[in-house]
Amino acid sequence: MDCEETTEHTLMPAPKGNVYAQIWDEENATPLFLKALEYASKDPRCLCLEDAIHQTGIPYSTYDYLALKYEVLGRIKKDTKVEVKRRINKGALEGDYNPASGIWRMKQLGEVDKQEIDQNIKSNELTVTVKKMGE
Repeated sequence: MDCEETTEHTLMPAPKGNVYAQIWDEENATPLFLKALEYASKDPRCLCLEDAIHQTGIPYSTYDYLALKYEVLGRIKKDTKVEVKRRINKGALEGDYNPASGIWRMKQLGEVDKQEIDQNIKSNELTVTVKKMGE
C-alpha cells in the first residue's frame, strides 16, 4: 500500500519591520535611478518618465515606492522628470513638437497653471491683485 506523506505548514506573519525578502534598498537602487536620469537627459526618444523608469528594470510601483522611501531617490526622480520636461519644452518652442501636446505632457508630469489672488479690504475699498506664475 502506497502512503502519501502530508506535511502541514503553518503560515506565520513576518515580524514587524521584516526586511528579509526586501530586494531593493537605497544602495542597490541608486545606480538604476541614475541610469533612468541619464537616459532621460541624453536620449531624445525619452518623452515620458515611464520610459526612463522602463530602462531601469525596476517595476514602476517599486520605483515610486523607493522614491518616497529614500529622499535621495526621490530627488533623482524629480531630476528625471525635469529632464523630460526640458526636452518637451524645448521641442515645443523650437517647433519639433505640437505645443498643445507639449503642454498636455507637462501637466501629466505635474506642471500646473497657477494664479494667486491676494485680496485686501480696507474700509470701503477693495484691492485685488492677481499674480500669474513667473511674475
